[in-house]
Amino acid sequence: MLVPAVIIVVLWHPWRRQDPLAAFANLRFIDSVAVLPIENRTGDEVMAHLSAGITDEIVGRLKQLGAIKVSDPYSVARLLALELTTRQLADSLGVEKLVFGSLYSTADGIRLNVRVSNGASGETLWTRRYEWNADYRFEAALNLAQAFADDYADAIPLVAVPASAPPATRSPGHEAYLIGRASLGRRTAAGLARARTAFRAALALDSAYADAYAGLSNVYALSLAYRYQIGVDGDGYRSAGLALAMANRAIELDPDLAAGYSARGYLASRSFAPVAQVASDCRRAIDLEPSAADVLSWCARVLNQRGDVDAAFQAAEQAIALDPQNAGRRLALAYDALARGLYDRAADEANLAGELEPELMLPRAIEARAHLLAGRAERCAAMELGPHAGLRATCLHELGQRDEASAIIDSLVAAVRAGTPRDTVYTDVLRAEDLASYYAWVRDPQASLEWVRRAYNMSPSGVEPRVLESALFDRVRTNDRFRREVERIRAVIWERVQRESEVTSRRSVAQ
Repeated sequence: MLVPAVIIVVLWHPWRRQDPLAAFANLRFIDSVAVLPIENRTGDEVMAHLSAGITDEIVGRLKQLGAIKVSDPYSVARLLALELTTRQLADSLGVEKLVFGSLYSTADGIRLNVRVSNGASGETLWTRRYEWNADYRFEAALNLAQAFADDYADAIPLVAVPASAPPATRSPGHEAYLIGRASLGRRTAAGLARARTAFRAALALDSAYADAYAGLSNVYALSLAYRYQIGVDGDGYRSAGLALAMANRAIELDPDLAAGYSARGYLASRSFAPVAQVASDCRRAIDLEPSAADVLSWCARVLNQRGDVDAAFQAAEQAIALDPQNAGRRLALAYDALARGLYDRAADEANLAGELEPELMLPRAIEARAHLLAGRAERCAAMELGPHAGLRATCLHELGQRDEASAIIDSLVAAVRAGTPRDTVYTDVLRAEDLASYYAWVRDPQASLEWVRRAYNMSPSGVEPRVLESALFDRVRTNDRFRREVERIRAVIWERVQRESEVTSRRSVAQ
């Protein structure tokens, strides 16, 4: 089959007649599929980049079809490394179909053979052959992927809508971008550092590569969420300003890039931007790529902010279904469960996240908080909590070991106030958050407020909202001064982030 220059896209977006933020959390998929990496059988190692590009494009095109569950490439890659059977792979991903493909050289160009199989039985459902008789490899990836997406859509009962614009040329920085995206998925400090390097390498090859800007935005925003030091001078507001500037640049370069809107929405939601403003970005991201795990997971924060906690929980669960091997998806659900008082669920999800990425400390912190709130302080105190000394002290205090807890807290307070370096991985925001929690737990609203203030002065993420809204702070929440001051602190955060973003943009958005 010779791929035509323009191919009609078939889409189904059932939420267009209603509020997408209410609809997308309840979306029921009518089809489910995982795309395995296209095999390079050309005999030319250079063509491996094209195979990877075609795989990525196919996944992206299928995500745009709506009502189709498309497994995230990150989880697919992790499970493939386990050498599972076809059925085990499909079961682990929760999909009905698997897509296999192979790339071959021909006398005039390249040929892509694709097979769609039943995940449970391995039965071949249908096959296609696509040929590209041209020397333009980047266009080949885009057009071959679009042709397959068109054929896939024809095989399921979707509603046709107007075609999208013809695909543009693939960026020469795409290979570096894929490396960055895979590293970002781990959520570790080293993973974020590698992702940052890779995305910047992609921009060195293509300074107008919108996807790489969105990726960089996520690096800086996630460094705030995980309290990592990633080599950015200044406090967390500098990182937040970079994240916002990068997301804005991505949207400016490509107004139809879902990743740009979800990146900006995620950073804005972490920085207490007006809910209506954040919701607007999430609606746009949902409309562009409704079955993307990033969109579901990060836009769930907006549902939480609107008070739609049940919908937010459902969205977080759907994000896990799309990307079950990503620890970050489970941590988002664990945080939601903690805030809702579902402590066993919070502990279980955090534990699963820790099994997926043993280097992460955040899963242990969430699990420890869940045990403490569930009346299992002894399990919390027995955990290896690394930099979370303040959290361990809280658990010891609950067990009646007050002297040991006080000694830990006194040492921690002195070190943070003196600016004494504790390690090279985590910022002092982590310690300030734990100190705020400790003093809230021991019913000292004035001291708790001091550390809440310090945390937010260092970073817009300050105290994680779902921690602050959990029962950890119940003993000080009724204090009028505490409540008013927290509201006042949060009210000025978004303006500060915007100012920092403007400064960053004037310097150089690509730094």
